[in-house]
Amino acid sequence: MANTLTSEQKQLIEYKRSIALESLKQKRQIDIKDEKTENNTKSGESASDIAIQTRSKRIRPNTPYYDYDFSNMVDTKGGYIVEEEKDPVPDKRKEETIKITPYLPTSIDASENPKCKECDSMDLDPVFFQIFSIHVCPACREKYADKYSLITKTEAKEDYLLTDPELRDKDLLPHWSKPNPRKSTWNNMMLYVREMVEEYAFKKWGGPEGLDSEYERREAQKKETKEKKLKEKMADLRRKTMTSSWERKRQEGSHQHTFEEVVENKDGVTTQKCLVCGLIIEAEEF
Repeated sequence: MANTLTSEQKQLIEYKRSIALESLKQKRQIDIKDEKTENNTKSGESASDIAIQTRSKRIRPNTPYYDYDFSNMVDTKGGYIVEEEKDPVPDKRKEETIKITPYLPTSIDASENPKCKECDSMDLDPVFFQIFSIHVCPACREKYADKYSLITKTEAKEDYLLTDPELRDKDLLPHWSKPNPRKSTWNNMMLYVREMVEEYAFKKWGGPEGLDSEYERREAQKKETKEKKLKEKMADLRRKTMTSSWERKRQEGSHQHTFEEVVENKDGVTTQKCLVCGLIIEAEEF
């Protein structure tokens, strides 16, 4: 048996149907009006241009479009994009480093070119020639390692007792600034020629004997300072120990003596001695 609709249900269906038809009719009228306006304003354009503009107008992205230059982007491995720095801060460590270029003779005439001061070879070491202005070849540099070996700033300070201002003065002691091999974010490593450092240190301290005496004086001063600090720590420890023992005795209360039997010494004096603290008192025996 088929279900029959009531009069109220039929009226509701007709009401909704009339609303939908009216909405569809208004939408069609708006579309026709827009097409007429576009035809009037773009009468000179071709049909393909109109179709492209209509298609692009209909396909509107929901999200904004961002244009990135992937050639300048940094892969952070973290899923986000790093903003480009407009005015990057110059790295002083890179500015201090010197780019070493291979050494090439400047003249065709061999007599006019600089030569190694040890063996007269024209194959000069580019580092020593460019930075330290020393004419030495790689072979002689390895052969006379005690003269031409490179030492760090720390070694120059500890072995030759030089100061930071002296080691930073390039006119006084030329040095080679290199990126730190231990960590790139640390300060540059400063390398010096041992012969040049020794010559300046001997001139400053009055020869090897003066350097050795100054080194011994500083070592003795360090030892004295260390011993003084140790004595101060020991005295402080004793004060703390005495204070703690006194506080412990104070909390325990007064001491109760426990004397042994009366003893008579050779002078005929009778005494008694506490078995706990060792206190000796004179006693009379009745």
